[in-house]
Amino acid sequence: MSFKIENTPMPRGCRIIEFPEAVDDRGTLAFAEGAHQIPFQIERVFWIYGVPDGKTRGGHSHSESAEVVVPVSGGFTMMVDDGTRSIEVRMDSPRKGILIPPGVWCDLRDFALGTVCVVFASHPYNASGYINDYSEYLTEQLSVVRYDESRMEEWNAFVKVSKNGTFLFDRGYMDYHSDRFKDCSLMFYKHGKLLAMLPANWLSEEGTVQSHGGLTYGGLIVPADMIAVDALEVFSCAIDWMKRELGAHRWLYKPIPYIYSTLPAEEDLYALFRSGGTLKERGVSSVIDCTRRLPMRQSRKSGCVKALKAGVTVDAGNMTDDLEAFWNILAGILMEKHHKKPVHTVKELQLLHSRFPEQIKLYVAREGGNVVAGALIYDMGHVVHTQYLASSAEGKRDGALDLLLHNLITVVYADRSYFDFGVSTENGGGYLNEGLIFQKEGFGARSVVYDTYEMLF
Repeated sequence: MSFKIENTPMPRGCRIIEFPEAVDDRGTLAFAEGAHQIPFQIERVFWIYGVPDGKTRGGHSHSESAEVVVPVSGGFTMMVDDGTRSIEVRMDSPRKGILIPPGVWCDLRDFALGTVCVVFASHPYNASGYINDYSEYLTEQLSVVRYDESRMEEWNAFVKVSKNGTFLFDRGYMDYHSDRFKDCSLMFYKHGKLLAMLPANWLSEEGTVQSHGGLTYGGLIVPADMIAVDALEVFSCAIDWMKRELGAHRWLYKPIPYIYSTLPAEEDLYALFRSGGTLKERGVSSVIDCTRRLPMRQSRKSGCVKALKAGVTVDAGNMTDDLEAFWNILAGILMEKHHKKPVHTVKELQLLHSRFPEQIKLYVAREGGNVVAGALIYDMGHVVHTQYLASSAEGKRDGALDLLLHNLITVVYADRSYFDFGVSTENGGGYLNEGLIFQKEGFGARSVVYDTYEMLF
């Protein structure tokens, strides 16, 4: 096997596969198994032979199917092209094949006499899955652009019209702590139109791209017309870009939980599966389906009654004195129980509130005029998320947080689809805080997972 273009990177997703072999005095046996040497489950096998001198095969790309091409006898020259890079490879070893992912153009030519070529495919034959015109192929190619500040307006506009974006992806939120993260967010274009965006940052010392570390989740942000085949191409292009531009060998991906989507939007989960993603962490969040709300447990009802008897009142707090009072309660609890500080500082939250006054709000429970419990709310539209919850010792004694949450769920945000309390797990999901989740479930919340997947390449 020889390369006609030396030191040229393979086109996106292409690679040479070496098959294991057994050799003895009877000859040589090479083999391949689906989902092992062949990196997918084999759905179709076909073979090419008897190609006349001067004729070519291929001359197309597949929209969905991946293939591994093996010269079991003889040899041929294979050209592979991803619209940006093209390379020719002489395939002449029966123990080596070449992987052709979806969206890569290829043709086979210069067949040696007696050549037999076997092709393993990930999908059955589908005539509509071929692109046979190279000029059409080029117009169909996805391009990847790294985000910079000149694209802020375009980025924010796309978040607003996407089917799964929230204000957390607005650059006004993402970039408030840009000094802590080396941003490598990506924007994907097709036919000159923005197709998808990936909020991400680069951990150079680990060779890792991660869904943006300043966000709880950060999967692909996509429009209503996003489809599964597009997601496959986006993932393939993203991995190629990460390897080529950053030298990355690892991608940590945090999908956007389904409740935050206004339409089904799990195309990325299928692309994760196809890209070899494995579950790395799983957090458990507690969510109330407000359209089919389950009844509160008696213990939560009793807390509300106790709070009313103690004269606890609930109202919208201000982001100055009330936030300071709430933060003192929260910080004290976190330090006492976990030896940690809140992720945000008071000044950071005040800054974020100034940028998103309708989305970030504080509600407090007062007793004798003093703040004894609070809930910092992130309003995503059809989903409401409690970013922080805390209650003082006095508030816990008198059920103040129960009354506050009951008011938010049944009055203030009663018209929303979901009320998300956030996760009750630690150590990547290895520890479940049973007391905390019991309290949340007492309001009728049930589990939605917050996942992190790992892809190695």
